[in-house]
Amino acid sequence: MISADSAVASQSSQAFTVLIPRGLQATVDGLPAEDRQELLAELFRMAALAHQERSLLPSTAPYTLRLELAGCQVSVEMDPARSRLTLAGLVRARALA
Repeated sequence: MISADSAVASQSSQAFTVLIPRGLQATVDGLPAEDRQELLAELFRMAALAHQERSLLPSTAPYTLRLELAGCQVSVEMDPARSRLTLAGLVRARALA
């Protein structure tokens, strides 16, 4: 039997998982190598920071973060209860003519 304290302790020590859904994998793979590396590095940096700052994150429901990164509009869903960060959207910004 797991006590509530043990469950909370094991959850708080669990690292965040970064997920890239299959539907977005081709878009990520289609980015120029430098942009793809920048995107992936930022996703893993965000996951590491979320793990370190877990006590400051809202734990009631997943929430979405939107940012511009590597010339793309990026949406990331953060789910602290599941220790998961999911790439939810990726749209390449169009060059202005």
